[in-house]
Amino acid sequence: MNQVKKLLRENNARERALTPEARKKMTDVVVYLRGQDLSMLAQEEIRRDIQEMVLAAQERGETMDQVVGGDYQAFCDAIVAAVPRRSRKSRFLSMVEDLLPALSVLLGIWTVNRVVHALLAGSSPLYLAMTKGEAVALVAILILGAGMVEWICRSALKDGEKKQNMLLLWLLVVGVLVAILLPILFWKQTLCTVFLPVAVVVTCLPALLSWGLSRRKEG
Repeated sequence: MNQVKKLLRENNARERALTPEARKKMTDVVVYLRGQDLSMLAQEEIRRDIQEMVLAAQERGETMDQVVGGDYQAFCDAIVAAVPRRSRKSRFLSMVEDLLPALSVLLGIWTVNRVVHALLAGSSPLYLAMTKGEAVALVAILILGAGMVEWICRSALKDGEKKQNMLLLWLLVVGVLVAILLPILFWKQTLCTVFLPVAVVVTCLPALLSWGLSRRKEG
């Protein structure tokens, strides 16, 4: 079994031994770690070490707050600072690996949507037209979606700003919807026409590439 997957399963099992309050706070810690410039192996190793500290504290009758000291972000930052960062190549491959499945999902939604529209209109679904607005919206969803995930991870441990963070999150969601709808509504010129079998292949290709990259890392 791949080392990361094995450690991930062990950490998930170990976390069930934490108190409900500690599990909730540990979830925030994990989300924060996901936004750091660390390999998945390093993230899971840090997660394991913190879990073991908290479990040992529970046996002494102490809480996670007593172990961490209250400032969870400062605690995590001190640990992260001692861990080597990923190479530029590793960061790029990880970003591509994360975006490719999302691209497959979006292309799949677009393909199904176009096929359904063609059938409802009584026309042949063999040739699907993509507008300029749809292409721009697709790119906007990928970029803004990745930005939202990054922002959520980075702000996971900022307890004192949760209300403000929720407001900003809603504003960001509205911004994403605007970025999606405006191009579709106003840029209706056809960008390209795709043969349905080709659209299916192109839809599956990013997911297959992501799978290949993950297999390569495991090897």
